[in-house]
Amino acid sequence: MTKGKLSLFKRIIILIFLLITVLSLLFIVITYLTTKEFYQSATQLTDKDVAVHIARFASPFQDEGINKTVADSVFYNAMVLNPSIEVYFLDTTGKIMYYQSPDSTIKLWKIPLENIQKHIQSKGEDYIKGPDPKEPSQQKVFSAAEVINNGKKVGYIYVILGGNAYSTTSNILFGSHVISLAIIAFCVIIFISVVLTFWYINRLQRNFKKIIAILNEYMQGDFNVRFEVKKNDEFAPITESFNRMATLLSYNIDKLKQTEQERKNFIATISHDLRTPLSVAKGYTETALTKISRGDIDKPEIDAFIQMVHKKLQQIETMVHDLFELSRMESVHFTPNKEPFIFSEILNEMFAVYEKRAAEKNIQLDCTGCEDTSWINADIRMIERVLQNLLDNAVKYTPAGGSIHISLEKKSNLLTITFTNSGNALSDELINWINITAQRINDPVIIKPANSGLGLLIVKKALELHDYSFHVISENDDLISFIIQMKTTNPLTVS
Repeated sequence: MTKGKLSLFKRIIILIFLLITVLSLLFIVITYLTTKEFYQSATQLTDKDVAVHIARFASPFQDEGINKTVADSVFYNAMVLNPSIEVYFLDTTGKIMYYQSPDSTIKLWKIPLENIQKHIQSKGEDYIKGPDPKEPSQQKVFSAAEVINNGKKVGYIYVILGGNAYSTTSNILFGSHVISLAIIAFCVIIFISVVLTFWYINRLQRNFKKIIAILNEYMQGDFNVRFEVKKNDEFAPITESFNRMATLLSYNIDKLKQTEQERKNFIATISHDLRTPLSVAKGYTETALTKISRGDIDKPEIDAFIQMVHKKLQQIETMVHDLFELSRMESVHFTPNKEPFIFSEILNEMFAVYEKRAAEKNIQLDCTGCEDTSWINADIRMIERVLQNLLDNAVKYTPAGGSIHISLEKKSNLLTITFTNSGNALSDELINWINITAQRINDPVIIKPANSGLGLLIVKKALELHDYSFHVISENDDLISFIIQMKTTNPLTVS
């Protein structure tokens, strides 16, 4: 953080303090005004009939004008009963005809009749204010009534329900009690708010420092460090997201390491596999050239050399083709060209080809359940390649006098094919690599062994593209079983 600037948490504290202060003052002002308005409304509703009673029982209006004796009696009685009210007698235009106060205190001699008439029409039920003749700038609650003599309106009785006496008393009480109570309440609110704010901000700051410490550890290279996630922690979404991100990064780093190691293994394997037939072809070619130069070679021997070189070149061509096919299958945009077919038909074709090859090595090859007529939806060419590679490996690594057994079994909608052959046990690394499924983030990374060969790479990739299960079991150190499980389909439902 830049030197001289307030920290985040200090700015939060200042902001909250100012916000609480402003809201507290606003609350006190609103409460005071609301209470004042409520009291005036209640006073008006309670005393709404004061003017009506004066007009009915003690009206000073007579045909010749105001009876001042009666009016003074009204003023006296009003002062005795309720000193806060002030009574005014108005003519029909709203002009003050007689009043209790001296002339010097009256500042408004004509009262607008609009609010008076609204008050009379609502029978005092509505909350309506009118001007105070002594303080025209202030609107006060009032009671009003029409005065009718001999069926004729002769004036109005206008009673201010919160006169100067009320205002003076209210101001004294407000200055001596209300302000002091408001200040005490304000101080209590500020104190409690500040204490709670400091406590909560301090708690946030401690958690924030822990987050910074973990991030610094991660930045310094400790990629295994993780947050302890607490459900009630405000930073829980951040810590959970970091843990997921760190786990994903670690997984990707391991995958990159795995890819690099597999690349090295793959190059080593391919280099060895290509160098062997090339060396043999080169050796036969050099031998043939030497013998030809000396003239001590006959045609049958030349033919044998040429056939051997051709055989090794075919091996190289096969490996190049395998590399191309593997590269094509690993392309992001590659998808199998699936269509429905009977799996056993492809299997039986392959069986007929490899039965002869097995016989040449004195290997017994048999198949159980190969008459099954289940359909699968797959890429025929890729499935043929899978079967070809597995049978190639079985014939290649089964010793003379050994056996290869193929079984085909259907349970529910699952078709299982098993290739079992006798021979040397597979390495644990190779078994683990074959048996591992699509890795999840928390799964351990299994690196492909260098001696896995192109054949198994193509088999594993082709079956993964079809979402078929593929695993191997090495039993009793002399029996090896490769197992494939495929979902069957109804050809009529495949578009």
